[in-house]
Amino acid sequence: MANPRTVSLSIISILAAIVVIGGGGYYIYQQQNYVTTDNASIQGTMSQITSPADGTLVNWRVNDGATVQRGTVIGQVQGLTGTTDITAPITGTFLQNNAVDREIVVPGESLGYMSNLNNLQIVANVNETDISNVTVGKPVNITIDAYPGTLFTGTVSQIGSASTVLSQGIPNTSLTGNFNKVVQRVPVYISINGTEGKQLMPGLSAEVSINRN
Repeated sequence: MANPRTVSLSIISILAAIVVIGGGGYYIYQQQNYVTTDNASIQGTMSQITSPADGTLVNWRVNDGATVQRGTVIGQVQGLTGTTDITAPITGTFLQNNAVDREIVVPGESLGYMSNLNNLQIVANVNETDISNVTVGKPVNITIDAYPGTLFTGTVSQIGSASTVLSQGIPNTSLTGNFNKVVQRVPVYISINGTEGKQLMPGLSAEVSINRN
């Protein structure tokens, strides 16, 4: 009769082997079918709201998260020569408010930032050794750190023409004539197919898996 302890150890060993084999198989599958990087984030065009004149800021109607149409009056500056309207530069959402009502402002002073959250994209920095496997139009699986468990999808819309330096190596030619290796990545722009009911905004970190096939 088999020793129960020996049987238990055998079962545990078999299960551990299955886990290792399964994990290795998944890794190989990912490497063969996807170009993956977690050096990615959501980006969008940020429009700055500035004071058009010097004076006192009044009727400041900016609340973070509020959406307004381009040209909407969102505040005024009362100065010695009269009152000047402040209007929204784009149709979009207020993401950052730098001002408070009744404060003194000067021309060009930053009062806040807006962005069109319907026109966001992912910018992923892909290792230069993998960029040959990335082409425009390829489907992309996206996960965003702020929303674990939610899968977003997208499409490669553009591949950058310039690389970004990952490791700032300084060429050393004074003694050996050799250069330090500079590892670079190429920016890949990815359109987002949908928000999956989540509030996406510029700056959120992401991980992308770009289909090689």
